[in-house]
Amino acid sequence: MLRKIYHIFTYCILFFIILMLADFYKQPLFLFLAMLLIALIPASYFVCKKTVSSLTPYTDITSLFGTSGDTMTLSVGLHNSSLFPLPDCTLTYEITSSFYPCNEIFQCNIPVYSHRNCSFDIPVTFRRCGCYQVRLSHITTHDYLRFFCFKKDISIQKEIVIHPKQTETVSFDSAAFGEGFDEFEENSAKGQVSSNVTDIREYIPGDRLQKIHWKLSAKIDKLMVKENEQTSSNQFTILAELYLPEQGSDILERSLTYAYSLALELLKAGEPFFFCYYIAAEEDFARHLIRSKEEFELALSDCFYQTPYSDEDLALYILERTETLKGVILHASAKGVNSIVS
Repeated sequence: MLRKIYHIFTYCILFFIILMLADFYKQPLFLFLAMLLIALIPASYFVCKKTVSSLTPYTDITSLFGTSGDTMTLSVGLHNSSLFPLPDCTLTYEITSSFYPCNEIFQCNIPVYSHRNCSFDIPVTFRRCGCYQVRLSHITTHDYLRFFCFKKDISIQKEIVIHPKQTETVSFDSAAFGEGFDEFEENSAKGQVSSNVTDIREYIPGDRLQKIHWKLSAKIDKLMVKENEQTSSNQFTILAELYLPEQGSDILERSLTYAYSLALELLKAGEPFFFCYYIAAEEDFARHLIRSKEEFELALSDCFYQTPYSDEDLALYILERTETLKGVILHASAKGVNSIVS
């Protein structure tokens, strides 16, 4: 505001000086300059207003997926389709996340030339895992005389999913947790519930041999596998605590780091498992069957849309009282991974 007042005051002083010169020298040139100064005000207003309306913003990111601590490049720019440049444009963008409640607002100034794309790169470092939304919110600029301010609202958004880093301190030993479970093994032994075949599909490299339907495969001369549902007293479930006592804490990051590392170890060992977390808003558990890294990353992305809670070990506390899950519960918190046999 002070700068705007300064420009208006300077412009008025210049106008009165020209009027005094016109009165002193009695020359039409000074009257012409005075009229020109008056005409420049509406001309500057309408030209800049038209130019701002012709601006088209765009953004791009080097990758939509990353790991905690990665620095990703955010390319931001404006395309000016008009004949007039704008020497000073301010682009405002926001980085938000519901997982780690944050709403950071940034601004950057760029000159915009006529009929050109004007862009620059912004390095953004994501220190914690989660799903982040990068949104361009508005553009502001001034006219050439800096008398008027123009604002153009925009809505361009990109989502970036940041996974935790894998830690080597977490390892999986099936002997330490029993035999585990085979999601696709048909077993009617005592203490088990027999599986139900829900679908038969063609073999995909990486499927376990226990899933192959040998009789059908021999008939049609093509490997087919069974999709089964089975409940086992030894099934593995990773229970991730979404505990966040305060915004700047790294407790939630450590919990998900342990859960992420353990999940990769289970997949490496060929063990399917369930990934589970407590949704405080719904007072219920989310439970995802995981058989591949792609399925786990998708389940983890869903987890990033939830809101953390402020009660320590809340998921385990509710689980122990409701007994909604069976088998071996691998409880991942900031303190590490503990196994609980339900």
